[in-house]
Amino acid sequence: METTPEPADGIRDIVDADVLKAFTHPLRNRLYDLLAVDGPATVSMLAERAGVAIGSVSHHLGILARAGLVIEAPELARDAREHWWQRAQRGVRWSSSGLADPAARTVADSLESQMLQEQHDRARQWLAERDARPEWAEVSFAHQSRLWLSPAELAELDEAIVALVRSYSGRDHDGREAVLLWARAFPNRP
Repeated sequence: METTPEPADGIRDIVDADVLKAFTHPLRNRLYDLLAVDGPATVSMLAERAGVAIGSVSHHLGILARAGLVIEAPELARDAREHWWQRAQRGVRWSSSGLADPAARTVADSLESQMLQEQHDRARQWLAERDARPEWAEVSFAHQSRLWLSPAELAELDEAIVALVRSYSGRDHDGREAVLLWARAFPNRP
């Protein structure tokens, strides 16, 4: 597995197809997200939150660990039998256009399609339950704009959005709820 140095922002650039393959199972994505939202957890805690068997969680954590995406957090264990897990980095990123290996590009494209479907499913779930949460329904939003940009301007917009989103990260969880934000920008003619 090819490794890259960890950038200062704590976001790992994935350039290896084997690491990308670790994300191709929906439960592994969910476990990675649970560790991001709730912080370090034991296998039994993750199994309960995900609603799956402990053995399944152990198996999928092993795959994520071999890919360098999660690590054990022994300092949290109360005894030798207790095993805590946490994400190995703050986050990950990849770009299929930045991958030289055709197999890695195929995996990245498939993974992106899978993640887009999961994002749409989560948005549909929110639409179905938003009436039960009026305080959030009033402030949730969807945004779509048609802009005329050059590739350089689109890159500049991406950097500005990332900087804005990062300015909201690292806040404590007191009185806050995990919020999913995603944005896509690409050339498109209606």
